[in-house]
Amino acid sequence: MAKDCSKRMVLQDVVAFVDVWSSSKTENYSKPFIGHLTDMGATVLKYFNKQVTHVVFKDGHESVWKKAKKTGVKLVSVLWVERCMATCTHVDESLFPAVNDSKSLPENKRTHRCMKPRDFIEKTPENDKRLQRKLDQMIQNLDLNKTTGPDLPLLSFDGDATDLHIHKMKTIHLSHFCRMEERLKEMKDKRENLSPTASQMSQTTISGSAASLCQPSLGESPSITPKENQATGSGYTSTNDPCGSFGHNKKYTTELTRTTIGCKRKTKKPSRTLVMTSMPSENQIIVMQVVKHLGGFLFSDQVNETTTHVVAGHPRRTLNVLFGIAQGCWILSFDWILWSLEQGFWVPEEPYELSAQFPAATICRLEKQSAIGSYRQDLFANQPLIFISPRSEPPTLMLEKLIQLCGGKVCKTLRKAEICIGQYKGKRPPGNRHLSEGWILDCITQHELCSIDNYRIE
Repeated sequence: MAKDCSKRMVLQDVVAFVDVWSSSKTENYSKPFIGHLTDMGATVLKYFNKQVTHVVFKDGHESVWKKAKKTGVKLVSVLWVERCMATCTHVDESLFPAVNDSKSLPENKRTHRCMKPRDFIEKTPENDKRLQRKLDQMIQNLDLNKTTGPDLPLLSFDGDATDLHIHKMKTIHLSHFCRMEERLKEMKDKRENLSPTASQMSQTTISGSAASLCQPSLGESPSITPKENQATGSGYTSTNDPCGSFGHNKKYTTELTRTTIGCKRKTKKPSRTLVMTSMPSENQIIVMQVVKHLGGFLFSDQVNETTTHVVAGHPRRTLNVLFGIAQGCWILSFDWILWSLEQGFWVPEEPYELSAQFPAATICRLEKQSAIGSYRQDLFANQPLIFISPRSEPPTLMLEKLIQLCGGKVCKTLRKAEICIGQYKGKRPPGNRHLSEGWILDCITQHELCSIDNYRIE
Protein backbone atom coordinates (compact mmCIF):
# COMPACT_ATOMS: atom_id res chain seq x y z
CA MET A 1 0.00 0.00 0.00
CA ALA A 2 2.82 2.40 0.83
CA LYS A 3 4.45 1.70 -2.51
CA ASP A 4 1.21 2.49 -4.36
CA CYS A 5 0.83 5.75 -2.44
CA SER A 6 4.40 6.79 -3.27
CA LYS A 7 3.84 5.87 -6.90
CA ARG A 8 0.83 8.17 -7.10
CA MET A 9 2.97 11.06 -5.87
CA VAL A 10 5.74 10.70 -8.49
CA LEU A 11 4.34 13.13 -11.08
CA GLN A 12 1.81 15.08 -9.03
CA ASP A 13 3.23 18.40 -10.25
CA VAL A 14 3.02 17.42 -13.94
CA VAL A 15 0.27 18.64 -16.27
CA ALA A 16 0.67 16.61 -19.44
CA PHE A 17 -0.71 16.50 -22.95
CA VAL A 18 -0.19 13.20 -24.82
CA ASP A 19 0.12 13.02 -28.63
CA VAL A 20 1.47 9.55 -29.47
CA TRP A 21 0.80 8.01 -32.91
CA SER A 22 2.16 5.18 -35.02
CA SER A 23 4.95 5.90 -37.51
CA SER A 24 2.39 5.89 -40.33
CA LYS A 25 0.34 8.48 -38.38
CA THR A 26 -2.85 6.43 -38.77
CA GLU A 27 -3.25 4.83 -35.31
CA ASN A 28 -3.46 6.70 -32.01
CA TYR A 29 -1.40 5.11 -29.20
CA SER A 30 -2.03 7.83 -26.59
CA LYS A 31 -4.48 6.00 -24.33
CA PRO A 32 -2.06 3.58 -22.55
CA PHE A 33 0.40 6.37 -21.76
CA ILE A 34 -2.41 8.56 -20.43
CA GLY A 35 -3.22 5.73 -18.01
CA HIS A 36 0.42 5.48 -16.88
CA LEU A 37 0.65 9.22 -16.25
CA THR A 38 -2.63 9.22 -14.31
CA ASP A 39 -1.43 6.32 -12.13
CA MET A 40 1.66 8.34 -11.20
CA GLY A 41 -0.41 11.34 -10.11
CA ALA A 42 -0.03 13.51 -13.21
CA THR A 43 -2.88 15.60 -14.60
CA VAL A 44 -3.59 14.78 -18.26
CA LEU A 45 -5.51 17.32 -20.33
CA LYS A 46 -7.47 16.61 -23.52
CA TYR A 47 -6.52 19.99 -25.01
CA PHE A 48 -3.22 21.86 -25.18
CA ASN A 49 -3.52 25.05 -23.10
CA LYS A 50 -1.34 27.30 -20.98
CA GLN A 51 -1.45 24.94 -18.00
CA VAL A 52 0.45 22.14 -19.81
CA THR A 53 3.98 21.55 -18.51
CA HIS A 54 4.90 18.33 -20.38
CA VAL A 55 4.05 17.02 -23.85
CA VAL A 56 4.53 13.30 -24.52
CA PHE A 57 5.14 13.33 -28.27
CA LYS A 58 5.73 10.63 -30.84
CA ASP A 59 4.87 11.18 -34.55
CA GLY A 60 2.13 13.56 -33.46
CA HIS A 61 0.61 16.66 -35.02
CA GLU A 62 2.94 19.33 -36.37
CA SER A 63 0.82 22.03 -34.72
CA VAL A 64 1.36 20.43 -31.29
CA TRP A 65 5.12 20.27 -31.86
CA LYS A 66 5.32 23.93 -32.92
CA LYS A 67 3.15 25.11 -30.04
CA ALA A 68 5.23 23.17 -27.50
CA LYS A 69 8.44 24.65 -28.91
CA LYS A 70 6.95 28.13 -28.86
CA THR A 71 5.66 27.94 -25.28
CA GLY A 72 8.80 26.21 -23.99
CA VAL A 73 7.12 23.20 -22.34
CA LYS A 74 9.09 19.97 -21.90
CA LEU A 75 8.86 17.64 -24.90
CA VAL A 76 9.51 14.03 -23.90
CA SER A 77 9.22 10.63 -25.60
CA VAL A 78 7.22 7.62 -24.45
CA LEU A 79 10.40 6.19 -22.94
CA TRP A 80 10.34 8.89 -20.26
CA VAL A 81 6.91 7.72 -19.09
CA GLU A 82 8.02 4.10 -18.92
CA ARG A 83 11.22 4.94 -17.06
CA CYS A 84 9.28 6.94 -14.47
CA MET A 85 6.97 3.93 -14.04
CA ALA A 86 9.88 1.50 -13.65
CA THR A 87 11.88 3.58 -11.15
CA CYS A 88 8.96 5.29 -9.32
CA THR A 89 10.88 8.58 -9.59
CA HIS A 90 10.60 11.78 -11.60
CA VAL A 91 13.27 11.07 -14.22
CA ASP A 92 15.17 13.94 -15.82
CA GLU A 93 13.33 14.94 -19.01
CA SER A 94 16.54 15.77 -20.89
CA LEU A 95 17.45 12.05 -20.95
CA PHE A 96 14.44 11.19 -23.12
CA PRO A 97 13.75 14.07 -25.53
CA ALA A 98 11.05 13.75 -28.16
CA VAL A 99 11.96 13.65 -31.85
CA ASN A 100 9.89 15.04 -34.72
CA ASP A 101 10.40 13.31 -38.09
CA SER A 102 7.31 14.73 -39.82
CA LYS A 103 9.36 17.22 -41.85
CA SER A 104 10.47 14.40 -44.15
CA LEU A 105 6.86 13.65 -45.15
CA PRO A 106 5.19 15.31 -48.19
CA GLU A 107 3.26 18.43 -47.32
CA ASN A 108 0.09 17.29 -49.06
CA LYS A 109 0.00 13.89 -47.33
CA ARG A 110 -3.08 13.57 -45.13
CA THR A 111 -2.09 11.96 -41.85
CA HIS A 112 -3.35 11.45 -38.32
CA ARG A 113 -6.58 9.90 -39.52
CA CYS A 114 -7.30 7.14 -37.03
CA MET A 115 -9.19 4.22 -38.57
CA LYS A 116 -10.66 3.13 -35.24
CA PRO A 117 -14.43 3.70 -34.95
CA ARG A 118 -15.35 6.73 -32.90
CA ASP A 119 -18.22 6.97 -30.44
CA PHE A 120 -21.16 7.62 -32.78
CA ILE A 121 -24.23 9.42 -31.44
CA GLU A 122 -27.19 9.10 -33.76
CA LYS A 123 -28.99 12.35 -34.45
CA THR A 124 -32.63 12.36 -33.38
CA PRO A 125 -35.21 15.13 -33.03
CA GLU A 126 -34.67 14.98 -29.28
CA ASN A 127 -30.96 15.92 -29.46
CA ASP A 128 -30.87 17.87 -32.75
CA LYS A 129 -32.79 21.12 -33.22
CA ARG A 130 -32.54 21.03 -37.00
CA LEU A 131 -34.21 17.63 -37.19
CA GLN A 132 -36.87 18.82 -34.77
CA ARG A 133 -37.74 21.79 -37.03
CA LYS A 134 -37.96 19.51 -40.08
CA LEU A 135 -40.23 17.12 -38.22
CA ASP A 136 -42.53 19.96 -37.12
CA GLN A 137 -42.72 21.25 -40.71
CA MET A 138 -43.60 17.79 -42.05
CA ILE A 139 -46.36 17.40 -39.46
CA GLN A 140 -47.74 20.82 -40.34
CA ASN A 141 -47.82 20.02 -44.08
CA LEU A 142 -49.50 16.67 -43.38
CA ASP A 143 -52.27 18.34 -41.38
CA LEU A 144 -52.77 20.89 -44.18
CA ASN A 145 -53.16 18.15 -46.83
CA LYS A 146 -55.76 16.39 -44.70
CA THR A 147 -57.94 19.51 -44.53
CA THR A 148 -57.59 20.71 -48.14
CA GLY A 149 -57.22 17.34 -49.88
CA PRO A 150 -54.45 16.27 -52.23
CA ASP A 151 -53.50 18.42 -55.22
CA LEU A 152 -55.08 16.67 -58.23
CA PRO A 153 -53.83 17.36 -61.75
CA LEU A 154 -55.97 19.79 -63.69
CA LEU A 155 -57.63 18.28 -66.82
CA SER A 156 -58.27 20.38 -69.85
CA PHE A 157 -61.39 19.53 -71.93
CA ASP A 158 -60.36 21.80 -74.76
CA GLY A 159 -60.46 19.75 -77.95
CA ASP A 160 -57.32 21.27 -79.44
CA ALA A 161 -55.37 20.84 -76.22
CA THR A 162 -56.51 17.22 -75.93
CA ASP A 163 -55.48 16.45 -79.48
CA LEU A 164 -52.14 18.11 -78.94
CA HIS A 165 -51.54 16.05 -75.79
CA ILE A 166 -52.45 12.81 -77.57
CA HIS A 167 -50.18 13.71 -80.49
CA LYS A 168 -47.26 14.31 -78.12
CA MET A 169 -47.81 10.98 -76.39
CA LYS A 170 -47.89 9.16 -79.71
CA THR A 171 -44.65 10.84 -80.79
CA ILE A 172 -42.91 9.82 -77.53
CA HIS A 173 -44.05 6.19 -77.78
CA LEU A 174 -43.04 6.00 -81.44
CA SER A 175 -39.51 7.33 -80.81
CA HIS A 176 -39.11 4.93 -77.88
CA PHE A 177 -40.25 2.03 -80.07
CA CYS A 178 -37.76 3.00 -82.80
CA ARG A 179 -34.87 3.10 -80.35
CA MET A 180 -35.79 -0.31 -78.98
CA GLU A 181 -36.03 -1.74 -82.50
CA GLU A 182 -32.57 -0.38 -83.39
CA ARG A 183 -31.14 -1.81 -80.16
CA LEU A 184 -32.60 -5.28 -80.86
CA LYS A 185 -31.26 -5.21 -84.42
CA GLU A 186 -27.80 -4.26 -83.17
CA MET A 187 -27.80 -7.09 -80.62
CA LYS A 188 -28.94 -9.53 -83.32
CA ASP A 189 -26.08 -8.47 -85.63
CA LYS A 190 -23.53 -8.88 -82.86
CA ARG A 191 -24.86 -12.33 -82.00
CA GLU A 192 -24.62 -13.44 -85.62
CA ASN A 193 -21.06 -12.12 -85.97
CA LEU A 194 -19.66 -13.67 -82.78
CA SER A 195 -16.38 -15.54 -83.15
CA PRO A 196 -16.90 -19.27 -83.86
CA THR A 197 -16.18 -22.01 -81.39
CA ALA A 198 -13.91 -24.93 -82.18
CA SER A 199 -16.78 -27.10 -83.49
CA GLN A 200 -18.15 -24.22 -85.57
CA MET A 201 -14.71 -23.58 -87.05
CA SER A 202 -14.53 -27.16 -88.34
CA GLN A 203 -17.97 -26.80 -89.89
CA THR A 204 -17.00 -23.46 -91.42
CA THR A 205 -13.91 -25.04 -93.03
CA ILE A 206 -15.97 -27.78 -94.66
CA SER A 207 -18.70 -25.46 -95.86
CA GLY A 208 -16.10 -22.94 -97.03
CA SER A 209 -14.43 -25.47 -99.34
CA ALA A 210 -17.82 -26.29 -100.89
CA ALA A 211 -18.75 -22.65 -101.23
CA SER A 212 -15.48 -21.82 -102.96
CA LEU A 213 -16.73 -23.72 -106.05
CA CYS A 214 -19.28 -20.98 -106.61
CA GLN A 215 -17.68 -17.66 -107.64
CA PRO A 216 -19.58 -14.45 -106.84
CA SER A 217 -20.85 -12.51 -109.82
CA LEU A 218 -19.57 -9.07 -110.76
CA GLY A 219 -20.87 -6.27 -108.59
CA GLU A 220 -21.85 -8.66 -105.83
CA SER A 221 -20.63 -7.56 -102.38
CA PRO A 222 -19.26 -9.88 -99.66
CA SER A 223 -21.57 -11.04 -96.87
CA ILE A 224 -19.78 -9.10 -94.08
CA THR A 225 -18.33 -5.66 -94.73
CA PRO A 226 -15.32 -4.25 -92.86
CA LYS A 227 -17.59 -1.76 -91.13
CA GLU A 228 -19.83 -4.52 -89.80
CA ASN A 229 -16.84 -6.53 -88.66
CA GLN A 230 -15.52 -3.59 -86.67
CA ALA A 231 -18.87 -3.32 -84.93
CA THR A 232 -18.42 -6.80 -83.51
CA GLY A 233 -15.41 -5.62 -81.51
CA SER A 234 -12.98 -8.22 -82.90
CA GLY A 235 -10.41 -5.62 -83.89
CA TYR A 236 -9.93 -6.96 -87.45
CA THR A 237 -11.25 -5.58 -90.80
CA SER A 238 -10.59 -8.59 -93.02
CA THR A 239 -13.57 -10.88 -93.77
CA ASN A 240 -11.38 -13.87 -94.68
CA ASP A 241 -9.91 -14.49 -91.20
CA PRO A 242 -12.60 -16.12 -89.04
CA CYS A 243 -10.00 -17.06 -86.42
CA GLY A 244 -8.90 -13.50 -85.71
CA SER A 245 -11.51 -12.69 -83.13
CA PHE A 246 -11.20 -16.19 -81.65
CA GLY A 247 -7.50 -15.64 -81.00
CA HIS A 248 -8.25 -12.28 -79.39
CA ASN A 249 -10.83 -13.81 -77.05
CA LYS A 250 -8.40 -16.59 -76.12
CA LYS A 251 -5.79 -14.02 -75.12
CA TYR A 252 -8.34 -12.10 -73.07
CA THR A 253 -9.44 -15.32 -71.32
CA THR A 254 -5.83 -16.12 -70.41
CA GLU A 255 -5.28 -12.65 -68.91
CA LEU A 256 -8.55 -12.89 -66.99
CA THR A 257 -7.54 -16.27 -65.58
CA ARG A 258 -4.18 -14.91 -64.42
CA THR A 259 -5.90 -11.96 -62.77
CA THR A 260 -8.35 -14.24 -60.97
CA ILE A 261 -5.57 -16.46 -59.68
CA GLY A 262 -3.65 -13.39 -58.49
CA CYS A 263 -6.68 -12.13 -56.57
CA LYS A 264 -7.14 -15.46 -54.80
CA ARG A 265 -3.51 -15.62 -53.73
CA LYS A 266 -3.32 -14.97 -49.98
CA THR A 267 -0.55 -13.17 -48.17
CA LYS A 268 1.75 -15.40 -46.17
CA LYS A 269 1.16 -15.26 -42.42
CA PRO A 270 4.11 -14.83 -40.05
CA SER A 271 5.64 -18.14 -38.97
CA ARG A 272 7.01 -16.95 -35.60
CA THR A 273 5.10 -16.13 -32.43
CA LEU A 274 5.61 -13.66 -29.60
CA VAL A 275 4.64 -14.33 -25.97
CA MET A 276 3.99 -11.69 -23.31
CA THR A 277 4.60 -12.46 -19.63
CA SER A 278 4.34 -10.40 -16.41
CA MET A 279 2.79 -7.68 -18.57
CA PRO A 280 0.22 -5.13 -17.26
CA SER A 281 -2.90 -4.76 -19.36
CA GLU A 282 -1.93 -1.23 -20.48
CA ASN A 283 1.41 -2.45 -21.80
CA GLN A 284 -0.25 -5.40 -23.48
CA ILE A 285 -2.31 -2.96 -25.52
CA ILE A 286 0.87 -1.17 -26.62
CA VAL A 287 2.54 -4.45 -27.61
CA MET A 288 -0.48 -5.53 -29.66
CA GLN A 289 -0.70 -2.19 -31.43
CA VAL A 290 3.02 -2.14 -32.27
CA VAL A 291 2.98 -5.73 -33.56
CA LYS A 292 -0.12 -4.99 -35.61
CA HIS A 293 1.60 -1.98 -37.19
CA LEU A 294 5.11 -3.41 -37.73
CA GLY A 295 4.03 -7.02 -38.41
CA GLY A 296 6.21 -10.11 -38.39
CA PHE A 297 4.68 -11.89 -35.37
CA LEU A 298 1.66 -13.81 -34.21
CA PHE A 299 0.62 -13.87 -30.56
CA SER A 300 0.56 -16.94 -28.32
CA ASP A 301 -0.42 -17.39 -24.69
CA GLN A 302 2.28 -19.99 -24.03
CA VAL A 303 5.72 -20.73 -25.46
CA ASN A 304 5.54 -23.32 -28.23
CA GLU A 305 7.67 -24.61 -31.10
CA THR A 306 7.20 -21.43 -33.17
CA THR A 307 7.96 -18.95 -30.35
CA THR A 308 11.04 -16.81 -30.94
CA HIS A 309 10.51 -13.84 -28.60
CA VAL A 310 9.32 -13.63 -24.97
CA VAL A 311 8.67 -10.04 -23.82
CA ALA A 312 8.59 -9.57 -20.04
CA GLY A 313 6.90 -6.55 -18.48
CA HIS A 314 8.78 -7.28 -15.25
CA PRO A 315 11.89 -9.49 -14.86
CA ARG A 316 10.12 -12.30 -13.02
CA ARG A 317 10.87 -15.98 -13.42
CA THR A 318 7.64 -17.29 -14.90
CA LEU A 319 6.94 -20.54 -16.70
CA ASN A 320 6.94 -18.74 -20.06
CA VAL A 321 10.40 -17.33 -19.30
CA LEU A 322 11.70 -20.78 -18.30
CA PHE A 323 10.24 -22.41 -21.40
CA GLY A 324 11.68 -19.60 -23.51
CA ILE A 325 15.14 -20.21 -22.03
CA ALA A 326 14.82 -23.97 -22.57
CA GLN A 327 13.94 -23.40 -26.24
CA GLY A 328 16.58 -20.73 -26.90
CA CYS A 329 14.17 -17.81 -27.40
CA TRP A 330 14.87 -14.11 -27.03
CA ILE A 331 14.00 -13.03 -23.46
CA LEU A 332 13.47 -9.28 -23.80
CA SER A 333 12.33 -6.36 -21.70
CA PHE A 334 9.38 -4.11 -22.56
CA ASP A 335 11.85 -1.37 -23.61
CA TRP A 336 12.42 -3.29 -26.86
CA ILE A 337 8.77 -2.66 -27.78
CA LEU A 338 8.97 1.02 -26.84
CA TRP A 339 12.14 1.67 -28.83
CA SER A 340 10.67 -0.15 -31.83
CA LEU A 341 7.62 2.09 -31.51
CA GLU A 342 9.88 5.15 -31.30
CA GLN A 343 11.94 4.18 -34.38
CA GLY A 344 9.09 2.79 -36.48
CA PHE A 345 10.77 -0.58 -37.10
CA TRP A 346 12.01 -3.58 -35.12
CA VAL A 347 15.26 -2.51 -33.49
CA PRO A 348 18.05 -5.06 -32.67
CA GLU A 349 17.24 -7.25 -29.67
CA GLU A 350 20.68 -7.55 -28.00
CA PRO A 351 20.57 -4.30 -25.93
CA TYR A 352 17.22 -5.33 -24.42
CA GLU A 353 17.95 -8.97 -23.57
CA LEU A 354 17.42 -9.80 -19.88
CA SER A 355 20.78 -11.53 -19.52
CA ALA A 356 21.52 -10.05 -16.08
CA GLN A 357 18.33 -11.46 -14.55
CA PHE A 358 18.44 -14.71 -16.56
CA PRO A 359 22.06 -15.62 -17.43
CA ALA A 360 20.99 -18.74 -19.32
CA ALA A 361 18.92 -16.72 -21.81
CA THR A 362 21.89 -15.51 -23.86
CA ILE A 363 23.74 -18.84 -23.62
CA CYS A 364 20.79 -20.92 -24.83
CA ARG A 365 19.93 -18.44 -27.58
CA LEU A 366 23.47 -18.54 -28.98
CA GLU A 367 23.48 -22.33 -28.77
CA LYS A 368 20.25 -22.46 -30.74
CA GLN A 369 21.55 -20.05 -33.40
CA SER A 370 24.71 -22.15 -33.89
CA ALA A 371 22.90 -25.51 -33.77
CA ILE A 372 22.40 -27.53 -36.93
CA GLY A 373 18.88 -28.86 -37.17
CA SER A 374 16.51 -28.87 -34.20
CA TYR A 375 17.83 -27.48 -30.93
CA ARG A 376 17.80 -29.56 -27.73
CA GLN A 377 19.62 -28.78 -24.47
CA ASP A 378 21.72 -31.36 -22.61
CA LEU A 379 21.62 -29.77 -19.14
CA PHE A 380 20.06 -32.84 -17.45
CA ALA A 381 21.30 -35.39 -19.97
CA ASN A 382 23.70 -37.09 -17.53
CA GLN A 383 21.32 -37.08 -14.57
CA PRO A 384 19.51 -40.23 -13.35
CA LEU A 385 15.77 -40.78 -13.66
CA ILE A 386 13.74 -37.99 -12.05
CA PHE A 387 10.33 -38.41 -10.42
CA ILE A 388 8.03 -35.37 -10.04
CA SER A 389 5.65 -35.40 -7.10
CA PRO A 390 1.94 -34.85 -7.89
CA ARG A 391 1.96 -32.13 -5.21
CA SER A 392 4.75 -30.15 -6.85
CA GLU A 393 4.49 -26.46 -7.63
CA PRO A 394 4.76 -25.57 -10.57
CA PRO A 395 2.45 -28.35 -11.78
CA THR A 396 3.87 -31.79 -12.50
CA LEU A 397 3.29 -31.73 -16.24
CA MET A 398 5.08 -28.38 -16.63
CA LEU A 399 8.13 -29.55 -14.68
CA GLU A 400 8.27 -32.80 -16.65
CA LYS A 401 8.20 -30.92 -19.91
CA LEU A 402 10.93 -28.53 -18.75
CA ILE A 403 13.19 -31.42 -17.72
CA GLN A 404 12.64 -33.18 -21.05
CA LEU A 405 13.40 -29.99 -23.01
CA CYS A 406 16.71 -29.78 -21.14
CA GLY A 407 17.67 -33.37 -21.99
CA GLY A 408 16.53 -35.07 -18.78
CA LYS A 409 14.54 -38.29 -18.33
CA VAL A 410 11.34 -38.42 -16.28
CA CYS A 411 10.02 -41.50 -14.47
CA LYS A 412 6.36 -42.01 -13.56
CA THR A 413 7.09 -44.31 -10.58
CA LEU A 414 9.18 -43.36 -7.57
CA ARG A 415 10.80 -46.78 -7.02
CA LYS A 416 12.67 -46.58 -10.33
CA ALA A 417 13.86 -42.98 -9.86
CA GLU A 418 16.90 -41.73 -7.97
CA ILE A 419 15.72 -38.14 -7.59
CA CYS A 420 12.35 -37.06 -6.20
CA ILE A 421 11.24 -33.47 -6.85
CA GLY A 422 8.60 -31.80 -4.66
CA GLN A 423 6.77 -32.66 -1.45
CA TYR A 424 6.09 -36.38 -1.06
CA LYS A 425 4.65 -37.96 2.12
CA GLY A 426 4.90 -41.62 1.10
CA LYS A 427 7.77 -44.01 1.68
CA ARG A 428 10.81 -43.42 -0.49
CA PRO A 429 13.30 -46.12 -1.50
CA PRO A 430 16.74 -46.01 0.13
CA GLY A 431 19.28 -43.84 -1.65
CA ASN A 432 16.60 -41.66 -3.22
CA ARG A 433 17.48 -37.94 -3.14
CA HIS A 434 14.54 -35.73 -2.19
CA LEU A 435 14.91 -32.19 -3.61
CA SER A 436 12.72 -29.12 -3.87
CA GLU A 437 11.39 -27.72 -7.17
CA GLY A 438 13.83 -24.80 -6.87
CA TRP A 439 16.69 -27.06 -7.93
CA ILE A 440 15.14 -27.58 -11.37
CA LEU A 441 14.23 -23.90 -11.77
CA ASP A 442 17.62 -22.56 -10.65
CA CYS A 443 19.52 -25.01 -12.85
CA ILE A 444 17.58 -23.84 -15.91
CA THR A 445 17.95 -20.15 -14.96
CA GLN A 446 21.74 -20.42 -14.41
CA HIS A 447 22.25 -23.05 -17.15
CA GLU A 448 24.35 -25.18 -14.83
CA LEU A 449 23.81 -27.98 -12.33
CA CYS A 450 23.48 -26.37 -8.92
CA SER A 451 24.66 -28.12 -5.75
CA ILE A 452 21.89 -30.31 -4.34
CA ASP A 453 22.87 -29.59 -0.73
CA ASN A 454 20.89 -26.37 -0.67
CA TYR A 455 17.73 -28.03 -2.02
CA ARG A 456 17.37 -31.17 0.08
CA ILE A 457 14.02 -31.96 1.72
CA GLU A 458 14.18 -34.06 4.88
